[in-house]
Amino acid sequence: MIRLIEIFVATIIVAVLAVLFGITLPSHRHVEKVKVYSAPVRQIYDVLDGFRTYPSWPAPLRAYDTKVRFDFSGPENGSGAKLDWTGSAEGKLGHGAFTVIPDPVQDKQVRWAIDNQWKGSGKTFTYDLVPDENGKTVKVTLGYDVDYGWDLIGRYSGLYVGGEPATMIQLHLDDLEKYLTTIPHVDYKDVAFEVKDLPARPILYVSTTAKRTLDDVADATDKALVSIGAEIKKNKLGQTGPRITVTTNWGDENYEFDVAIPVDKTDGVTPSDPVKVGTTYAGKALVTSFTGSPAQLPLTRLLLKAYAMTHGYAFDDSGTGPGRMYDEITTTDANAAADNQSFTVTLPITIQQ
Repeated sequence: MIRLIEIFVATIIVAVLAVLFGITLPSHRHVEKVKVYSAPVRQIYDVLDGFRTYPSWPAPLRAYDTKVRFDFSGPENGSGAKLDWTGSAEGKLGHGAFTVIPDPVQDKQVRWAIDNQWKGSGKTFTYDLVPDENGKTVKVTLGYDVDYGWDLIGRYSGLYVGGEPATMIQLHLDDLEKYLTTIPHVDYKDVAFEVKDLPARPILYVSTTAKRTLDDVADATDKALVSIGAEIKKNKLGQTGPRITVTTNWGDENYEFDVAIPVDKTDGVTPSDPVKVGTTYAGKALVTSFTGSPAQLPLTRLLLKAYAMTHGYAFDDSGTGPGRMYDEITTTDANAAADNQSFTVTLPITIQQ
């Protein structure tokens, strides 16, 4: 009997000591890691300010469950953008969510609220972005914060915040780097983009190839326009828009492309070779414009691709089918210098729902 009383008293003492020690433990925990990226800060910010790209990362959550499912809700990016995940029955990931916390700071900070099985409340990931002085690299600090309040078991779990939370931080930093390496290394922060719904328009077009020089491309374009112009005149068609150049392949030496002219109709029109009838792309597209030299067109195409990739817009880069990128010359001044022409450049996209 005395032995039982001694065991009971010892248990009470251990429990009291455990409670007292738990009370002395911090009610808030923070852990962080740092990684330096060779990418424009706007690209990094845009990737983190929403979750449409997240399934295209190697995906940190797949390290825990290769069959995890992702679902989006809220806006595409910015405050309230949300990613829900659901793990498979055989996995250990369970259900959870990341949500962009209101008021992200452009190119400086993005915070994600975390809803998962980890102990505590107010769980957040905070990405702090600091470009170096020359703008070539960006230091990203990813910190995890959690509050335990008076949850003593939670406070004890805080002793292991350097375990799974720290591992998750490192996975996010590493996978972010891997995804950024797939994006063209161009800075689009001073370029305006717009997502539009475009209707199909009837066109006459010629497929052609030229050396990758302005003169050769211009010569091939002029020849194609002569052929198209003859068919427009022969069939008494009306031109309804500016010249369109559809990119098929921007090769190392040669440029393969279509030259097209929108017309009022193509029904009943059977043009002579090399002219063909067709329609422009119909659907969602990412659009930008610029004024300058045609030599800027390849860079503008890269800017569109980079912006699409940081926002999770899918596009067809195969050079076949209706999803090819195209540009329209919108200069109205016939006397405009060659380096002062205006263009609208369009990239057909698919937005994940």
